[in-house]
Amino acid sequence: MQNPTGKQRSQRIQLDYFRRRTGLDRWRSVCIAAGFVAAAAYAGYLFYFVPKSSRSIATANASNEQGHNLLEHHFNTGELSSPHASFENQCELCHTDFTPMDANAPSEWFPLIGVDADVSRKHLEDACQKCHQVGHHHRSKMTAQFAARDQNCSVCHRAHQGRDFELTKIARRECLYCHRDLTPVTNANPAVQKTVAAFTKSTHGEFTSLQRGDSGKIRFSHALHMMPGQVAADAKGGMTLSRLMPSERARFAREGQTDSDLVELDCSSCHESVGQSVIDQLGTQLKSVDHELLGRSMEPIQFEKHCEACHAISPGVMPSTAEPLRLPHGVPSSAMRTQIASMIDGNRATGDSRPRRDDSKTIAPPGLDQSGGSQFGHGNVVHDSTGIDWRATDEEIAAAEQSVRSQCMTCHDEESISEQAILASASGSAATLIPTRWLRRGLYDHAVHRQIDCRYCHAAAYPVTDSLTQSALPTDTHEEVMIAGIESCEGCHRAADTPTPSSLQRSGDEPDRLNSIPELIGNMPTWASDECILCHRYHSPLDAHRPIESITSINKGTP
Repeated sequence: MQNPTGKQRSQRIQLDYFRRRTGLDRWRSVCIAAGFVAAAAYAGYLFYFVPKSSRSIATANASNEQGHNLLEHHFNTGELSSPHASFENQCELCHTDFTPMDANAPSEWFPLIGVDADVSRKHLEDACQKCHQVGHHHRSKMTAQFAARDQNCSVCHRAHQGRDFELTKIARRECLYCHRDLTPVTNANPAVQKTVAAFTKSTHGEFTSLQRGDSGKIRFSHALHMMPGQVAADAKGGMTLSRLMPSERARFAREGQTDSDLVELDCSSCHESVGQSVIDQLGTQLKSVDHELLGRSMEPIQFEKHCEACHAISPGVMPSTAEPLRLPHGVPSSAMRTQIASMIDGNRATGDSRPRRDDSKTIAPPGLDQSGGSQFGHGNVVHDSTGIDWRATDEEIAAAEQSVRSQCMTCHDEESISEQAILASASGSAATLIPTRWLRRGLYDHAVHRQIDCRYCHAAAYPVTDSLTQSALPTDTHEEVMIAGIESCEGCHRAADTPTPSSLQRSGDEPDRLNSIPELIGNMPTWASDECILCHRYHSPLDAHRPIESITSINKGTP
């Protein structure tokens, strides 16, 4: 076939092609029209729907600007909460240019536009840590994906939600994002429940701390101490008010009791809420008190404050006064011998000692003549009229040491009263012998639950009856954690659409108070939220040795 000439090829081109509409032209027109329609619909959405959205209304209400241009609420990110309002116009403190902070942003696209997501998250975390120096959430045990999520503060703390928005109220869905299944979250087998879906025993599991037993090392029986006189019903020698120091009797005496009556303890005899002593000391001078904050937890048990009234450490020296001699608690054995010798010699030198069982106090104490004058010999050696040396002998000191040791063994074991253990305890490097907090992974607010009877959660600490005999009364239950499990919580802390359990419903004819749950919970409501944040905090404790950074730079606008 002969090849066409250039003229022939040019004749195939229609010179009026631009006047004809093709399929591409028609498709372009459709797209343009659709764009205009979409723009008009979007404008209508802004004018008619955005003002009705909860976020816009909340923002407008928070700023008290009801007549404000509602379009601005759509394009503006919103006001910061009150604690952050002072740097609302300093966006650079938290934000990095062209880097989204939303946890749901497609971070895999960041490198395509030249953004380093790791740098952005680090910038945000450092900005938050200037004021909020908190630890991370087991980040070293997470996979890379979830470790990055842990580093992004905005995952849980969403800013720009209005002045009255509380950043610390975290919804349960944020916790369940990981805890619904920890398998893909952690690098190794987690030490806690792998799956948590809701606050019930079947979907949450029992409290981990209660499964490990009591880590304390003090031999103690709550039931015994809750008995009248701290003895069994068929035992003799019950503790009476007269056996206490006069200065302690008013603290333990109940209304109408005399000194001959038995001491009757209750929970408040030893367990005091944090800050209560401050309130008691200030009395009417204190005009404003946050009872909820002060009473959230209990003060640690202290020997001098809670035990010494009945269990004073005595070297066996009988003073002539009504106040018995007491050795300090927690003295290492290397210093105990000197303490005992000094106490015996001091009492004899001052004439305060008396023979054992001389309640009449008519017999002259060692070191004094019948007239009451001191009889000192040469060299400060104490003699009586016969020239006998009344200083403490090695045998007396050794006997006193053995007596003190036997008193220590009433509550302690050999290991905890060793020289090394006592020195470690004094320096604060050893674990406490009585745990200051049993629920290590969750919080319990005593102040919020103050109307609930202690028996509801600590029923095991009470004797079944005040008539228990010695054979039926436990003398050492220190290995038992006397705290009720999750079943005592889930009755009230449940989903809002869950009916009240029958065990919590009041019928008006409940039996004995000890066995009636409605009576034990008092006037407390029988429903409460079951959000995770009520009992759990996300951030781990910060290293105590970490230096505190200055926060003044945040007011200067520097990141």
